[in-house]
Amino acid sequence: MTEAEKKFRNAIDRLRDQQNRYLPKMMRLCATAHPHFRRVFDQLGLEAEDIKAVEDLRRLPILTKQDYISDPESFRLDLGDVPGLTPEEITLADVIYTAGTSGKPTPFYDTAHDRFARVHHLKRIATIAGIGPEDTVMNLFPLSAVPHQGFLSAQWGATTVGAKLLSGLTGPDYPDFPVHRRMDEAIEMIERGRATVLWGITTYVRRLLLRAQEQGRDFSPVRLAMVMGEPCPPGVREDIRARLQSMGSESPWINNGYGITETQGPAIQCAEESGTHQAVPEQFYFEIVDPLTGEPLPDGKPGRVLLSHLNRRGTVLLRYSPGDIAAMTHETCPHCGRWGPRFVGSPYRADSLMKVKGTLLNPAALHEQMTPLFKEGVSEYQVVISREDVADRLSPDRLVVKLACAREDRSHLEKSVVAIVKRTAEITPVVEFLPPDGLLEIARDYKFKRFVDERNQ
Repeated sequence: MTEAEKKFRNAIDRLRDQQNRYLPKMMRLCATAHPHFRRVFDQLGLEAEDIKAVEDLRRLPILTKQDYISDPESFRLDLGDVPGLTPEEITLADVIYTAGTSGKPTPFYDTAHDRFARVHHLKRIATIAGIGPEDTVMNLFPLSAVPHQGFLSAQWGATTVGAKLLSGLTGPDYPDFPVHRRMDEAIEMIERGRATVLWGITTYVRRLLLRAQEQGRDFSPVRLAMVMGEPCPPGVREDIRARLQSMGSESPWINNGYGITETQGPAIQCAEESGTHQAVPEQFYFEIVDPLTGEPLPDGKPGRVLLSHLNRRGTVLLRYSPGDIAAMTHETCPHCGRWGPRFVGSPYRADSLMKVKGTLLNPAALHEQMTPLFKEGVSEYQVVISREDVADRLSPDRLVVKLACAREDRSHLEKSVVAIVKRTAEITPVVEFLPPDGLLEIARDYKFKRFVDERNQ
């Protein structure tokens, strides 16, 4: 075994030791106080002691997102009668929501124990991203109708490392309590407060920068854009960078994390294209398995992501599949030297593939091909799939690309869009042009629905 292989093996062993120290208590709680996993253990004839190491979790069946969102209360530990627990472990602190695929928000419960874990997690995330006491962080996540993880990420990420925190409090107005601000007010706060870090949803941050450019704002202090919740392919990254530079920022870098509500915070980049570091790998056990067989896959091979909580007291999930495909590596990061696990490449949703006119359309691939159009006067775009006759369920599919655009000469853009869609999905689209502000719902929704399938509505 080479010296590099020894270091790699030792790093894996150290992580496994940390994870396995948390595992026994987590298994005892699941076997006795978790409605769903208590049933699973009984059905399989398992005792908590049968799962001695994280690799033994493979004895449990894969849990789907549909399993969770159909009965979220059965995934919450019932700790009221469990002896020997601390007040922090049993006290409900927060309820965060994940939208799921049905549109109905699904609760994810944090006890005070979990809140402290979340704060600890976000401190590591901010540290990896290089955020510190000298920074002023602008929280651009909306103050939404149901609490989402993003708002808490920016809040805790800033405060735990001693950075100054500004909050835009954007989002839809609530008549009873007029606490929300408009985008223009958030822009004013960024300029006046000399924010150095912008932290928000990818499309909203970009939309805000478009508006700030129109107003001729000075964003010269901004050095980092933490864009989350959506992919940020190279075309979008370069567009965001160019807009920041046009407002005085000298060398901004764009950090696109990968995360889900069920991980309490995103995996984060230490540098652009570094892969995303799992900031607290001792709290979670991730598996990458073959989507068809469920067999574990080696490092670097993309497969189905499975998540197991190792140290939670609210909602607990084991071998949970959020529906993502990703690859993982445990090799030392060439950028920062960290040895912990990283997601590499661009994770994507396995269930996001759409069949249009008999052809599978990959929204992530199409988005990556479309983003260079931002350099040609396109402020935003949206893809809508419907039927030629909406009243006839057997009617042929229709794919429309809506372009919000200021250019008067649109023939070249239309040809480019048709060529991109045909090259990516072998489908000829209809192209519709809108005014530059024609997709303003970006500023109102928690996440912009870039791909809309209206066929089953």
